[in-house]
Amino acid sequence: MRLTTRAALAAALVTAVTGAVLPAAAAADTRAPAPRTERVSVAGDGAQAEGPSDATDISADGRYVVFASEAANLVPGDTNGQTDIYLRDLRTKKVERISLQDSGEQYTSHAGDPSISADGRYVTYSAQVDKPGGLYSGTFLKDRKTGRTEIVSLSDDDKPVFGDYVVGAEVSASGRYVAFVSELKEHGDGGGDGMWTGIYLRDRKAGSTRLVSEIVTGQPTWIIGGLSLSADGRHVGYGLGQVRPGLGGRTYTYDATTGRTKRIDLSPTGADLRIGVPSLSKDGRYAAFDTAEALVPADTNGKSDIYRLDTRTGAYKKVTQKAGGGQTGDDSYQPDISPDGRHVAFISSASGLTAGDPAKGPLYVRDLKTGKTRRVNVPQGGGESEDQGWPAYALSADAKTFTFTSDATNLVPGDTNTARDVFVRRNVS
Repeated sequence: MRLTTRAALAAALVTAVTGAVLPAAAAADTRAPAPRTERVSVAGDGAQAEGPSDATDISADGRYVVFASEAANLVPGDTNGQTDIYLRDLRTKKVERISLQDSGEQYTSHAGDPSISADGRYVTYSAQVDKPGGLYSGTFLKDRKTGRTEIVSLSDDDKPVFGDYVVGAEVSASGRYVAFVSELKEHGDGGGDGMWTGIYLRDRKAGSTRLVSEIVTGQPTWIIGGLSLSADGRHVGYGLGQVRPGLGGRTYTYDATTGRTKRIDLSPTGADLRIGVPSLSKDGRYAAFDTAEALVPADTNGKSDIYRLDTRTGAYKKVTQKAGGGQTGDDSYQPDISPDGRHVAFISSASGLTAGDPAKGPLYVRDLKTGKTRRVNVPQGGGESEDQGWPAYALSADAKTFTFTSDATNLVPGDTNTARDVFVRRNVS
């Protein structure tokens, strides 16, 4: 609490009279709040969702959570019978539907893949709208301050282009940049020989769109395997997957300031490494990814592990390890790194990752500064989650608040809707 001058003088007078010593019972409680789990995918009055919810993201301060849901009872007036995007304010408990057209009309087809800006003002999502000649699939952005909705899957000459539902778009912390997947031919970039789609970066302030992914021509066919956007919007990480035939892959980072593309899946000798789509820190320096490759000498478990790469020095740091040190006995996947690169969250089937906690995950976060790993999917009263499947999840900037999906019914009391829900775990220490 900020004291005014008058309040400060009054406090000083009381201190002088009482001897400047406060009783122990009146001293401020400086203990950290206890971790707790709450269900997010509920109506404003607390009613359970009458359908499954998935695909979640969270603002940097952990206040706003967005998610997709098939439920029609989360807000009044939801009569389109489609999956929509919702936002829950964890402070006020208010729920709002994000996926409405600029006219206020409902979409006639489903919406998905939400991404939220750092302050919660902007939310991007994929949706389909009726256009002359058929449905238009694109990426849309809702400005919660102005209430306006705009198409952001645009070509460089501001022509609406088709977006890709397989790989969701991502918005930068400020809402200025949006990375999305689109058909190459829609932008005049080819798209008939070996690849059909590419990753584009939209600068909403400049009104420009640029291709940021590599185009691999010839056979076999390559597809976009996933993307990530750094918080500052400068760096894009992505993977290409080889199909028909083969199971090859390539992993890249792109720097929008320099225009340079770099493969980060090459060994010092230039050999190909099989690594997953990287999650990037705010400035793009650190990239976290999963791989079964042994990138440090002590990695001999033959399992998929999580690594953090320092792109400046080329140094690898193995993230997944047992609480007392040593290698894990099972696979770990899908890392998400905090903006400062200090915390890395991940999904794991391994046990023994957390000290004094025999329960299994599947969602964990490791503090690379302290070396501590914490389990995130913890029921409100403690214990082990009934659901050990792979959740969709996201973390706040300080890695203290997580949103995640789960089919478990024991995370919070009264979960009887028999549907996948979205939860939040707060005060993760």
